Amino acid sequence: MGYSSTDHSLEIVMRKATALLFASLLVLSPLSTLAASDTERIQMLEQQLRQQQQVLDAMRQELERLKAGEDSLVQAGTAAPGEQDRARAEQEPELAQTRGDASLNVYGHIQLDAIYDFKRVDPTWESTLRPSTIPTVEDTFGADGNTIISVKQTQFGFKGTTPTPLGEMKSWFEFDFFGTGSDAGDTKFNLRHAWIELGSLGFGQTNSNFMDISIFPNVVDWWGPAGMVFNRNAQIRYSWAVDDSAQFAIAAEKPNGSFNSGEFGEISPGFDDIVKARTRYPDITARWRDDYDWGHYQVAAVLRYLEIEARGIADAPSPENETGWGINLTGVINTVGRDQLKLGLVHGEGIASFFNDGGVNLAPEDNRAEAVPITGVTAYYDRYWSSEWSSSIGFSVNDADPRKQQAADEFDSGVYASVNLLYTPYPELLIGPEFLYGKHEDVGGRSGEDYRLQFTLKHKLGRTF
Repeated sequence: MGYSSTDHSLEIVMRKATALLFASLLVLSPLSTLAASDTERIQMLEQQLRQQQQVLDAMRQELERLKAGEDSLVQAGTAAPGEQDRARAEQEPELAQTRGDASLNVYGHIQLDAIYDFKRVDPTWESTLRPSTIPTVEDTFGADGNTIISVKQTQFGFKGTTPTPLGEMKSWFEFDFFGTGSDAGDTKFNLRHAWIELGSLGFGQTNSNFMDISIFPNVVDWWGPAGMVFNRNAQIRYSWAVDDSAQFAIAAEKPNGSFNSGEFGEISPGFDDIVKARTRYPDITARWRDDYDWGHYQVAAVLRYLEIEARGIADAPSPENETGWGINLTGVINTVGRDQLKLGLVHGEGIASFFNDGGVNLAPEDNRAEAVPITGVTAYYDRYWSSEWSSSIGFSVNDADPRKQQAADEFDSGVYASVNLLYTPYPELLIGPEFLYGKHEDVGGRSGEDYRLQFTLKHKLGRTF
Protein backbone atom coordinates (compact mmCIF):
# COMPACT_ATOMS: atom_id res chain seq x y z
CA MET A 1 0.00 0.00 0.00
CA GLY A 2 1.17 3.65 -0.61
CA TYR A 3 1.57 6.46 2.00
CA SER A 4 -0.52 9.63 2.00
CA SER A 5 1.11 13.05 2.27
CA THR A 6 -0.20 13.27 5.85
CA ASP A 7 1.47 10.00 6.76
CA HIS A 8 4.76 11.24 5.25
CA SER A 9 4.70 14.57 7.13
CA LEU A 10 3.90 12.83 10.40
CA GLU A 11 6.83 10.50 9.88
CA ILE A 12 9.16 13.52 9.40
CA VAL A 13 7.86 15.12 12.60
CA MET A 14 8.45 11.93 14.58
CA ARG A 15 11.98 11.62 13.24
CA LYS A 16 12.78 15.26 14.19
CA ALA A 17 11.35 14.83 17.67
CA THR A 18 13.27 11.63 18.24
CA ALA A 19 16.47 13.30 17.12
CA LEU A 20 15.95 16.26 19.49
CA LEU A 21 15.25 13.96 22.43
CA PHE A 22 18.38 11.92 21.83
CA ALA A 23 20.42 15.09 21.38
CA SER A 24 19.24 16.54 24.66
CA LEU A 25 19.97 13.29 26.46
CA LEU A 26 23.44 13.02 24.94
CA VAL A 27 24.30 16.61 25.86
CA LEU A 28 22.92 16.66 29.38
CA SER A 29 23.78 13.16 30.55
CA PRO A 30 27.54 13.73 30.58
CA LEU A 31 27.04 17.01 32.46
CA SER A 32 25.11 15.25 35.18
CA THR A 33 28.01 12.89 35.79
CA LEU A 34 30.34 15.87 36.28
CA ALA A 35 28.17 17.61 38.86
CA ALA A 36 29.89 17.84 42.23
CA SER A 37 26.83 18.14 44.43
CA ASP A 38 23.21 17.04 44.65
CA THR A 39 22.09 20.63 44.07
CA GLU A 40 23.93 20.83 40.77
CA ARG A 41 22.53 17.46 39.67
CA ILE A 42 18.97 18.60 40.44
CA GLN A 43 19.47 21.84 38.48
CA MET A 44 20.79 19.94 35.48
CA LEU A 45 17.86 17.48 35.55
CA GLU A 46 15.40 20.38 35.70
CA GLN A 47 17.09 21.94 32.67
CA GLN A 48 16.87 18.59 30.82
CA LEU A 49 13.14 18.26 31.58
CA ARG A 50 12.50 21.83 30.33
CA GLN A 51 14.20 21.04 27.02
CA GLN A 52 12.24 17.80 26.63
CA GLN A 53 9.01 19.69 27.33
CA GLN A 54 9.92 22.17 24.59
CA VAL A 55 10.36 19.28 22.17
CA LEU A 56 6.97 17.82 23.11
CA ASP A 57 5.31 21.23 22.68
CA ALA A 58 6.85 21.53 19.23
CA MET A 59 5.53 18.06 18.32
CA ARG A 60 2.03 18.97 19.49
CA GLN A 61 2.01 22.18 17.44
CA GLU A 62 3.20 20.31 14.33
CA LEU A 63 0.48 17.64 14.75
CA GLU A 64 -2.22 20.32 15.12
CA ARG A 65 -0.95 22.01 11.96
CA LEU A 66 -1.04 18.75 10.03
CA LYS A 67 -4.52 17.93 11.31
CA ALA A 68 -5.78 21.32 10.17
CA GLY A 69 -4.30 20.67 6.72
CA GLU A 70 -5.85 17.18 6.57
CA ASP A 71 -9.32 18.55 7.40
CA SER A 72 -9.02 21.04 4.58
CA LEU A 73 -8.12 18.24 2.16
CA VAL A 74 -11.19 16.26 3.18
CA GLN A 75 -13.38 19.32 2.69
CA ALA A 76 -11.81 19.80 -0.75
CA GLY A 77 -12.92 16.31 -1.82
CA THR A 78 -10.03 14.00 -0.87
CA ALA A 79 -11.18 10.66 0.61
CA ALA A 80 -10.94 10.29 4.37
CA PRO A 81 -8.62 7.55 5.68
CA GLY A 82 -11.52 5.16 6.27
CA GLU A 83 -12.78 5.64 2.71
CA GLN A 84 -9.25 5.13 1.37
CA ASP A 85 -9.08 1.80 3.19
CA ARG A 86 -12.39 0.70 1.69
CA ALA A 87 -11.23 1.69 -1.81
CA ARG A 88 -8.02 -0.30 -1.40
CA ALA A 89 -10.00 -3.29 -0.12
CA GLU A 90 -12.04 -3.38 -3.32
CA GLN A 91 -8.88 -3.49 -5.47
CA GLU A 92 -6.61 -5.79 -3.47
CA PRO A 93 -7.00 -9.33 -2.06
CA GLU A 94 -7.17 -7.93 1.46
CA LEU A 95 -6.48 -10.66 4.01
CA ALA A 96 -8.78 -8.95 6.45
CA GLN A 97 -11.67 -10.13 4.31
CA THR A 98 -10.81 -13.75 5.12
CA ARG A 99 -9.97 -13.39 8.78
CA GLY A 100 -12.45 -14.92 11.11
CA ASP A 101 -13.27 -18.02 13.06
CA ALA A 102 -13.42 -21.41 11.40
CA SER A 103 -16.78 -23.16 11.54
CA LEU A 104 -17.77 -26.82 11.43
CA ASN A 105 -21.23 -28.26 10.87
CA VAL A 106 -21.54 -31.94 11.79
CA TYR A 107 -24.74 -33.48 10.46
CA GLY A 108 -26.40 -36.71 9.48
CA HIS A 109 -29.43 -38.89 9.94
CA ILE A 110 -30.45 -42.33 11.10
CA GLN A 111 -32.75 -43.96 8.55
CA LEU A 112 -34.62 -47.24 8.52
CA ASP A 113 -36.30 -48.51 5.36
CA ALA A 114 -38.85 -51.32 5.58
CA ILE A 115 -39.61 -52.62 2.07
CA TYR A 116 -42.01 -55.20 0.73
CA ASP A 117 -41.13 -56.24 -2.82
CA PHE A 118 -44.13 -57.76 -4.60
CA LYS A 119 -41.80 -59.25 -7.23
CA ARG A 120 -38.04 -59.87 -6.98
CA VAL A 121 -34.86 -58.08 -8.06
CA ASP A 122 -31.16 -58.91 -7.95
CA PRO A 123 -30.52 -59.55 -4.20
CA THR A 124 -27.39 -57.41 -4.35
CA TRP A 125 -29.56 -54.33 -4.95
CA GLU A 126 -32.77 -55.31 -3.15
CA SER A 127 -32.59 -52.32 -0.75
CA THR A 128 -33.37 -49.94 -3.61
CA LEU A 129 -35.10 -50.01 -7.00
CA ARG A 130 -32.87 -50.11 -10.07
CA PRO A 131 -34.75 -51.07 -13.24
CA SER A 132 -31.63 -52.75 -14.65
CA THR A 133 -31.70 -55.27 -11.76
CA ILE A 134 -35.25 -56.44 -12.53
CA PRO A 135 -35.05 -59.89 -14.19
CA THR A 136 -36.52 -60.29 -17.66
CA VAL A 137 -36.87 -64.03 -17.10
CA GLU A 138 -39.47 -65.10 -14.52
CA ASP A 139 -38.24 -66.48 -11.17
CA THR A 140 -34.58 -65.72 -11.93
CA PHE A 141 -34.14 -64.57 -8.32
CA GLY A 142 -36.83 -66.75 -6.75
CA ALA A 143 -40.56 -66.67 -6.20
CA ASP A 144 -42.44 -63.37 -5.90
CA GLY A 145 -42.54 -61.54 -2.58
CA ASN A 146 -39.68 -60.41 -0.35
CA THR A 147 -39.24 -58.27 2.78
CA ILE A 148 -36.17 -56.07 3.23
CA ILE A 149 -35.30 -54.00 6.31
CA SER A 150 -32.26 -51.78 5.89
CA VAL A 151 -30.32 -48.96 7.55
CA LYS A 152 -27.99 -48.47 4.55
CA GLN A 153 -29.26 -44.93 3.95
CA THR A 154 -28.01 -43.80 7.36
CA GLN A 155 -25.70 -40.90 6.62
CA PHE A 156 -23.12 -38.70 8.31
CA GLY A 157 -20.93 -35.82 7.24
CA PHE A 158 -19.50 -32.43 7.98
CA LYS A 159 -19.17 -29.12 6.21
CA GLY A 160 -16.58 -26.61 7.32
CA THR A 161 -15.21 -23.19 6.52
CA THR A 162 -11.64 -22.16 7.29
CA PRO A 163 -9.94 -18.80 6.60
CA THR A 164 -6.74 -19.03 4.53
CA PRO A 165 -4.36 -16.47 2.96
CA LEU A 166 -6.12 -17.15 -0.38
CA GLY A 167 -9.65 -16.74 0.92
CA GLU A 168 -12.23 -18.88 2.63
CA MET A 169 -11.79 -22.63 2.22
CA LYS A 170 -14.96 -24.75 2.19
CA SER A 171 -14.73 -28.45 2.96
CA TRP A 172 -17.31 -31.22 2.61
CA PHE A 173 -17.02 -34.84 3.71
CA GLU A 174 -20.02 -37.16 3.61
CA PHE A 175 -20.69 -40.90 3.62
CA ASP A 176 -23.48 -43.42 3.98
CA PHE A 177 -23.59 -47.20 4.38
CA PHE A 178 -24.97 -48.23 1.00
CA GLY A 179 -22.14 -50.45 -0.17
CA THR A 180 -21.22 -50.15 -3.85
CA GLY A 181 -18.54 -51.63 -6.09
CA SER A 182 -16.93 -54.64 -4.41
CA ASP A 183 -19.10 -53.93 -1.32
CA ALA A 184 -22.38 -53.91 -3.26
CA GLY A 185 -25.17 -55.47 -1.23
CA ASP A 186 -23.44 -54.93 2.11
CA THR A 187 -24.03 -52.34 4.82
CA LYS A 188 -20.60 -50.76 4.50
CA PHE A 189 -18.93 -47.37 4.27
CA ASN A 190 -19.75 -45.59 1.01
CA LEU A 191 -18.00 -42.29 0.29
CA ARG A 192 -20.32 -39.69 -1.17
CA HIS A 193 -18.37 -36.42 -0.98
CA ALA A 194 -14.76 -35.52 -0.18
CA TRP A 195 -14.56 -31.99 -1.54
CA ILE A 196 -12.62 -28.75 -1.12
CA GLU A 197 -13.50 -25.33 -2.54
CA LEU A 198 -10.98 -22.50 -2.43
CA GLY A 199 -12.40 -19.51 -4.21
CA SER A 200 -13.28 -20.58 -7.73
CA LEU A 201 -11.24 -23.78 -7.55
CA GLY A 202 -12.76 -27.07 -6.41
CA PHE A 203 -11.19 -30.51 -6.15
CA GLY A 204 -11.93 -33.94 -4.70
CA GLN A 205 -15.02 -36.10 -5.19
CA THR A 206 -18.52 -34.71 -5.50
CA ASN A 207 -21.46 -34.57 -7.90
CA SER A 208 -20.38 -34.55 -11.53
CA ASN A 209 -20.27 -31.17 -13.22
CA PHE A 210 -22.48 -32.78 -15.89
CA MET A 211 -25.20 -33.39 -13.29
CA ASP A 212 -27.96 -31.20 -11.83
CA ILE A 213 -28.72 -32.43 -8.30
CA SER A 214 -31.53 -29.86 -8.02
CA ILE A 215 -33.87 -32.02 -10.12
CA PHE A 216 -33.57 -35.00 -7.76
CA PRO A 217 -37.12 -35.37 -6.38
CA ASN A 218 -38.31 -35.59 -2.78
CA VAL A 219 -38.26 -39.40 -2.73
CA VAL A 220 -37.07 -41.75 0.02
CA ASP A 221 -35.79 -44.50 -2.29
CA TRP A 222 -31.99 -44.41 -2.35
CA TRP A 223 -31.36 -44.82 -6.08
CA GLY A 224 -33.89 -42.40 -7.56
CA PRO A 225 -34.86 -41.69 -11.19
CA ALA A 226 -33.12 -44.02 -13.65
CA GLY A 227 -33.10 -41.57 -16.57
CA MET A 228 -31.34 -38.64 -14.91
CA VAL A 229 -27.62 -37.95 -14.88
CA PHE A 230 -26.35 -38.97 -11.45
CA ASN A 231 -22.69 -39.66 -10.89
CA ARG A 232 -20.26 -38.65 -8.15
CA ASN A 233 -16.79 -38.31 -9.61
CA ALA A 234 -13.27 -37.43 -8.59
CA GLN A 235 -12.56 -34.17 -10.40
CA ILE A 236 -10.91 -30.77 -10.49
CA ARG A 237 -13.27 -27.92 -11.30
CA TYR A 238 -13.10 -24.18 -11.92
CA SER A 239 -16.20 -21.99 -11.65
CA TRP A 240 -16.97 -18.41 -12.70
CA ALA A 241 -19.79 -16.24 -11.40
CA VAL A 242 -20.85 -14.58 -14.65
CA ASP A 243 -23.29 -12.24 -12.93
CA ASP A 244 -25.65 -12.25 -9.95
CA SER A 245 -27.68 -15.15 -11.35
CA ALA A 246 -25.47 -17.08 -13.78
CA GLN A 247 -22.51 -19.38 -13.24
CA PHE A 248 -20.21 -21.26 -15.61
CA ALA A 249 -18.03 -24.20 -14.57
CA ILE A 250 -15.61 -26.50 -16.35
CA ALA A 251 -14.09 -29.69 -14.95
CA ALA A 252 -11.74 -32.57 -15.72
CA GLU A 253 -13.31 -35.70 -14.25
CA LYS A 254 -12.27 -39.27 -13.60
CA PRO A 255 -13.07 -41.29 -16.74
CA ASN A 256 -15.33 -44.30 -16.40
CA GLY A 257 -14.87 -46.51 -19.41
CA SER A 258 -16.99 -49.62 -19.93
CA PHE A 259 -17.22 -52.14 -22.74
CA ASN A 260 -19.63 -55.04 -23.14
CA SER A 261 -18.28 -57.75 -25.39
CA GLY A 262 -21.78 -58.80 -26.45
CA GLU A 263 -21.96 -61.84 -28.70
CA PHE A 264 -18.17 -62.20 -28.65
CA GLY A 265 -18.24 -62.82 -24.91
CA GLU A 266 -20.92 -65.47 -25.35
CA ILE A 267 -18.96 -67.26 -28.07
CA SER A 268 -15.63 -67.03 -26.24
CA PRO A 269 -15.94 -66.72 -22.42
CA GLY A 270 -12.29 -65.63 -22.20
CA PHE A 271 -12.88 -62.68 -24.51
CA ASP A 272 -13.80 -60.39 -21.60
CA ASP A 273 -10.48 -61.15 -19.91
CA ILE A 274 -8.54 -59.96 -22.96
CA VAL A 275 -10.48 -56.99 -24.35
CA LYS A 276 -10.81 -54.17 -21.81
CA ALA A 277 -11.86 -50.54 -21.78
CA ARG A 278 -8.98 -48.08 -21.57
CA THR A 279 -9.28 -44.63 -19.97
CA ARG A 280 -6.47 -42.59 -21.49
CA TYR A 281 -7.83 -39.07 -20.92
CA PRO A 282 -10.13 -37.44 -18.35
CA ASP A 283 -13.72 -36.61 -19.18
CA ILE A 284 -14.20 -32.88 -19.83
CA THR A 285 -17.47 -31.41 -18.57
CA ALA A 286 -18.89 -27.89 -18.76
CA ARG A 287 -21.99 -26.39 -17.17
CA TRP A 288 -23.99 -23.15 -17.42
CA ARG A 289 -26.61 -22.45 -14.76
CA ASP A 290 -28.95 -19.48 -14.45
CA ASP A 291 -31.07 -18.91 -11.32
CA TYR A 292 -34.19 -16.74 -11.17
CA ASP A 293 -37.10 -16.12 -8.82
CA TRP A 294 -39.18 -18.59 -10.83
CA GLY A 295 -36.55 -21.35 -10.60
CA HIS A 296 -33.51 -22.19 -12.72
CA TYR A 297 -32.30 -23.80 -15.90
CA GLN A 298 -29.03 -25.57 -16.57
CA VAL A 299 -27.21 -26.67 -19.71
CA ALA A 300 -24.33 -29.13 -19.32
CA ALA A 301 -22.09 -30.95 -21.77
CA VAL A 302 -19.53 -33.74 -21.66
CA LEU A 303 -16.80 -34.79 -24.07
CA ARG A 304 -14.91 -38.04 -23.52
CA TYR A 305 -12.39 -40.32 -25.21
CA LEU A 306 -13.49 -43.98 -25.23
CA GLU A 307 -11.11 -46.78 -26.10
CA ILE A 308 -10.70 -50.56 -25.91
CA GLU A 309 -7.51 -52.58 -26.11
CA ALA A 310 -6.43 -56.21 -26.14
CA ARG A 311 -4.23 -57.19 -23.21
CA GLY A 312 -1.88 -60.07 -22.59
CA ILE A 313 -1.56 -61.36 -26.15
CA ALA A 314 1.24 -61.12 -28.70
CA ASP A 315 0.71 -59.01 -31.82
CA ALA A 316 -2.43 -57.46 -30.31
CA PRO A 317 -4.44 -55.28 -32.69
CA SER A 318 -4.28 -51.53 -32.31
CA PRO A 319 -6.68 -50.04 -29.75
CA GLU A 320 -10.05 -48.87 -31.07
CA ASN A 321 -11.43 -45.52 -29.95
CA GLU A 322 -14.63 -43.53 -30.14
CA THR A 323 -15.65 -40.03 -29.08
CA GLY A 324 -18.33 -39.89 -26.43
CA TRP A 325 -20.45 -36.79 -25.99
CA GLY A 326 -23.62 -35.67 -24.24
CA ILE A 327 -25.95 -32.73 -23.58
CA ASN A 328 -27.98 -32.48 -20.36
CA LEU A 329 -30.85 -29.94 -20.18
CA THR A 330 -32.45 -29.54 -16.77
CA GLY A 331 -34.64 -27.10 -14.89
CA VAL A 332 -36.78 -26.48 -11.84
CA ILE A 333 -39.94 -24.37 -11.95
CA ASN A 334 -41.36 -22.93 -8.73
CA THR A 335 -45.14 -23.20 -8.98
CA VAL A 336 -47.37 -22.73 -5.91
CA GLY A 337 -45.89 -22.06 -2.49
CA ARG A 338 -42.99 -24.46 -2.03
CA ASP A 339 -44.11 -26.74 -4.89
CA GLN A 340 -41.64 -27.46 -7.68
CA LEU A 341 -41.75 -29.06 -11.12
CA LYS A 342 -38.45 -30.82 -11.88
CA LEU A 343 -37.51 -31.67 -15.46
CA GLY A 344 -34.55 -33.24 -17.22
CA LEU A 345 -33.64 -34.32 -20.76
CA VAL A 346 -30.27 -35.88 -21.58
CA HIS A 347 -28.94 -37.39 -24.79
CA GLY A 348 -25.58 -38.50 -26.07
CA GLU A 349 -23.35 -41.33 -27.20
CA GLY A 350 -21.08 -43.35 -24.95
CA ILE A 351 -22.28 -41.63 -21.75
CA ALA A 352 -24.23 -44.44 -20.03
CA SER A 353 -21.86 -44.39 -17.05
CA PHE A 354 -23.12 -40.88 -16.23
CA PHE A 355 -26.71 -42.15 -15.99
CA ASN A 356 -28.28 -43.17 -12.70
CA ASP A 357 -28.91 -46.67 -14.02
CA GLY A 358 -28.38 -49.01 -16.95
CA GLY A 359 -26.53 -49.07 -20.23
CA VAL A 360 -22.97 -49.37 -21.47
CA ASN A 361 -20.60 -46.87 -23.08
CA LEU A 362 -19.13 -49.06 -25.84
CA ALA A 363 -20.55 -52.15 -27.53
CA PRO A 364 -19.68 -54.17 -30.65
CA GLU A 365 -21.20 -53.46 -34.04
CA ASP A 366 -19.84 -54.68 -37.39
CA ASN A 367 -16.94 -56.27 -35.51
CA ARG A 368 -15.74 -53.02 -33.96
CA ALA A 369 -16.51 -51.01 -30.83
CA GLU A 370 -19.05 -48.20 -31.13
CA ALA A 371 -20.37 -45.62 -28.68
CA VAL A 372 -23.92 -46.54 -27.68
CA PRO A 373 -26.54 -43.76 -28.11
CA ILE A 374 -28.73 -43.19 -25.05
CA THR A 375 -31.55 -40.84 -24.01
CA GLY A 376 -32.98 -40.05 -20.58
CA VAL A 377 -36.13 -38.19 -19.51
CA THR A 378 -37.15 -37.20 -15.96
CA ALA A 379 -40.30 -35.42 -14.80
CA TYR A 380 -41.32 -35.06 -11.14
CA TYR A 381 -43.61 -32.81 -9.15
CA ASP A 382 -42.88 -32.11 -5.49
CA ARG A 383 -46.07 -31.09 -3.71
CA TYR A 384 -46.14 -29.56 -0.22
CA TRP A 385 -49.64 -29.92 1.18
CA SER A 386 -48.71 -28.09 4.40
CA SER A 387 -45.70 -27.47 6.59
CA GLU A 388 -45.92 -31.10 7.75
CA TRP A 389 -47.23 -33.07 4.76
CA SER A 390 -45.64 -33.49 1.34
CA SER A 391 -45.70 -35.76 -1.70
CA SER A 392 -43.60 -36.41 -4.78
CA ILE A 393 -44.92 -38.02 -7.95
CA GLY A 394 -43.24 -38.62 -11.28
CA PHE A 395 -41.40 -40.92 -13.66
CA SER A 396 -38.08 -41.35 -15.43
CA VAL A 397 -37.07 -43.26 -18.57
CA ASN A 398 -33.65 -44.46 -19.68
CA ASP A 399 -33.62 -45.66 -23.30
CA ALA A 400 -30.50 -46.94 -25.08
CA ASP A 401 -30.09 -47.73 -28.77
CA PRO A 402 -28.38 -51.16 -28.68
CA ARG A 403 -25.66 -52.10 -31.14
CA LYS A 404 -26.20 -55.04 -33.48
CA GLN A 405 -23.78 -57.42 -31.77
CA GLN A 406 -24.84 -56.84 -28.18
CA ALA A 407 -25.95 -59.89 -26.20
CA ALA A 408 -29.69 -60.52 -25.90
CA ASP A 409 -29.74 -60.19 -22.09
CA GLU A 410 -28.07 -56.77 -22.00
CA PHE A 411 -29.89 -53.60 -20.92
CA ASP A 412 -32.02 -51.81 -23.50
CA SER A 413 -34.39 -49.55 -21.54
CA GLY A 414 -35.69 -48.87 -18.06
CA VAL A 415 -38.70 -47.14 -16.53
CA TYR A 416 -38.86 -45.79 -12.96
CA ALA A 417 -41.93 -44.23 -11.32
CA SER A 418 -42.94 -43.43 -7.74
CA VAL A 419 -45.42 -41.63 -5.50
CA ASN A 420 -45.26 -41.00 -1.77
CA LEU A 421 -46.90 -39.29 1.20
CA LEU A 422 -44.44 -38.01 3.77
CA TYR A 423 -45.13 -36.63 7.25
CA THR A 424 -42.73 -34.30 9.05
CA PRO A 425 -44.13 -33.54 12.53
CA TYR A 426 -41.03 -31.46 13.24
CA PRO A 427 -38.13 -30.58 10.93
CA GLU A 428 -35.80 -33.37 12.03
CA LEU A 429 -38.27 -36.29 11.77
CA LEU A 430 -39.65 -37.79 8.55
CA ILE A 431 -42.11 -40.69 8.32
CA GLY A 432 -43.98 -42.05 5.36
CA PRO A 433 -44.75 -44.65 2.70
CA GLU A 434 -43.62 -44.67 -0.92
CA PHE A 435 -44.87 -46.83 -3.77
CA LEU A 436 -42.42 -47.61 -6.58
CA TYR A 437 -42.72 -49.19 -10.01
CA GLY A 438 -39.94 -50.31 -12.31
CA LYS A 439 -39.66 -51.95 -15.71
CA HIS A 440 -36.65 -53.39 -17.53
CA GLU A 441 -36.44 -54.39 -21.18
CA ASP A 442 -33.39 -56.19 -22.56
CA VAL A 443 -31.82 -56.21 -26.02
CA GLY A 444 -33.61 -59.45 -26.86
CA GLY A 445 -37.01 -57.79 -26.37
CA ARG A 446 -37.91 -59.51 -23.09
CA SER A 447 -39.18 -57.41 -20.18
CA GLY A 448 -39.75 -57.64 -16.46
CA GLU A 449 -41.56 -55.46 -13.91
CA ASP A 450 -41.32 -54.80 -10.20
CA TYR A 451 -43.67 -53.23 -7.64
CA ARG A 452 -42.66 -52.38 -4.12
CA LEU A 453 -43.89 -50.50 -1.05
CA GLN A 454 -41.34 -48.76 1.14
CA PHE A 455 -41.94 -47.28 4.58
CA THR A 456 -39.24 -44.95 5.87
CA LEU A 457 -38.36 -43.53 9.29
CA LYS A 458 -35.63 -40.88 9.29
CA HIS A 459 -34.36 -38.60 12.03
CA LYS A 460 -31.79 -35.89 11.37
CA LEU A 461 -28.89 -35.09 13.68
CA GLY A 462 -26.56 -32.14 13.69
CA ARG A 463 -24.55 -29.55 15.50
CA THR A 464 -22.53 -26.52 14.48
CA PHE A 465 -19.25 -25.64 16.19
